[in-house]
Amino acid sequence: MKALIFFIFYFLLASALAALISYPLFHFFGNDAFRFESWVTRLALIFLILGLIPCFKIFNLSNQLIGHTNPDNSRFKQIGIGFIAGLLILSIVILPLLLLDIRIIEADATLSLSLIIKALLAGLVVALIEETLFRGLFFKLSLRWHNAISAIFISSFFYAILHFIKPIVHIDQSQLSIVSGFEVIANAFSALSALHADDFLALFSVGILLATVRYKTQSLNYCIGLHASWVFLIKICKDLTDGNNAAQWSFLSGHYDGIIGWLSFVWLICCTIVFLILSKNHPNPASTSPH
Repeated sequence: MKALIFFIFYFLLASALAALISYPLFHFFGNDAFRFESWVTRLALIFLILGLIPCFKIFNLSNQLIGHTNPDNSRFKQIGIGFIAGLLILSIVILPLLLLDIRIIEADATLSLSLIIKALLAGLVVALIEETLFRGLFFKLSLRWHNAISAIFISSFFYAILHFIKPIVHIDQSQLSIVSGFEVIANAFSALSALHADDFLALFSVGILLATVRYKTQSLNYCIGLHASWVFLIKICKDLTDGNNAAQWSFLSGHYDGIIGWLSFVWLICCTIVFLILSKNHPNPASTSPH
């Protein structure tokens, strides 16, 4: 499939560029405060984002075509609606985790204003970047080259798999060389061998719901709101609670962050089905918008 091949090339190119320049940058500007692996992975993310610029030119895309619509106040309204909906959706995952003692509230847990602000900012930044890349560029190109179902599944697959490409074996920071960046990238991709099915399927179902919303609304606004609220809630939950592996139903929370797992996978698939049913009688703007 054209989209599959292109996105694999896109990931590998961003990774190779990060590996190539990470050593000289770390040599001149780095210090022991941040591991060399952090330079490589962050540079790879930067190149993934910068890749939007040539892609816009090569494939004749624009912010509007990839889903950044409604530059007026309606955009903030849609993001707000998505955010509230996301809070409700993920709360139905987190609440059973608490009731079943899969997550236990810490004795000194405090929901401070600073925590709320940090979680909110993190949610908005992550949502804006990932939605622009996956439900924006990747979804739009897949839809142009294939069909809606392919676009939903391909963008969701790459969204899910990217979360597991990260170094789990650290290199010796005192023995760095020009090839160390490539070693970090190799370690990052080798981490896929330790991938758990429940973690992947949970993130894949997140992508499925977001891509379905993207297709039906032809906008990233609701997706950004949904995504931001989930990051927001997960960060707060992880800060205020601890995982309890001894709980009888602990397998429901998975291994990735102690929150998403089989429970969230089943629930998000149900949410996607309900959304499709509710939106069935509404005309899809995609039928009249240019690819």
